[in-house]
Amino acid sequence: MATQLIELVDGPLETGKPSKPKFRIVRKDGQVVKLRVIDADSPSFSADLTASFQANVRRARKENRAIEKDS
Repeated sequence: MATQLIELVDGPLETGKPSKPKFRIVRKDGQVVKLRVIDADSPSFSADLTASFQANVRRARKENRAIEKDS
């Protein structure tokens, strides 16, 4: 029977530096939307996905702050 090695990691994982973001412009419901494109076969996929997620969180928080100021 083969034994498996389990490694516990304490703290954040280092994903490396993301590549330069690439965007695609599409029309949705009459509006122009800018989409960030991530290559799943890229060696920096993990870093690119993390950077994309962080950018989405920044945008959502900015929008929420704008809504709260209007209220």
